[in-house]
Amino acid sequence: MLRLVPFGSEHFPLFSQWFASQADVVQWGGPALSFPLTVPQLEGMLAEAESVPPSRLCWMVACEDAMVGHAQLGFDWRNGNARLSRVVVAPPARGQGVAGSMLRLIVNEAFAQPAIGRVELNVYTWNTPAIRTYEKLGFRTEGVRRSAACVDGVYWDAAIMGLLRQEWAPSDGLAG
Repeated sequence: MLRLVPFGSEHFPLFSQWFASQADVVQWGGPALSFPLTVPQLEGMLAEAESVPPSRLCWMVACEDAMVGHAQLGFDWRNGNARLSRVVVAPPARGQGVAGSMLRLIVNEAFAQPAIGRVELNVYTWNTPAIRTYEKLGFRTEGVRRSAACVDGVYWDAAIMGLLRQEWAPSDGLAG
């Protein structure tokens, strides 16, 4: 059974080991972050949770005693939007069906906020396993940002996906 654990500085050393390159960091966190991840980069994410209401919430995902993933929600409270971002499954847990269950927990957190009517995300178009998982949860592709990030001289396109509250079916199960 997966559970969400608030992301804190005690997770930084383990979490940072999940990324082996700049491409890994950009795939996870976007082109504004750099490899290796630093304490100031990670502390900046935590600081966004301190505003009222928070502009970002970050979680580690635990399975028994192991940390198996991480995800974040950014909030646009004025417009009722949450942005699912910075999703990663820990390398030892990949291929074990963790992503769908983990994301279901995060989307439930977003829609537990009465002011949130939409969850959106960006995903690089070459990341077909992630896109399939998002589609199983009900996300729809709404467009593509061409050449959204340049990594090692290669431009990556990013799909924009969205899910409205009325489309969310929290009782629908995802295997794993």
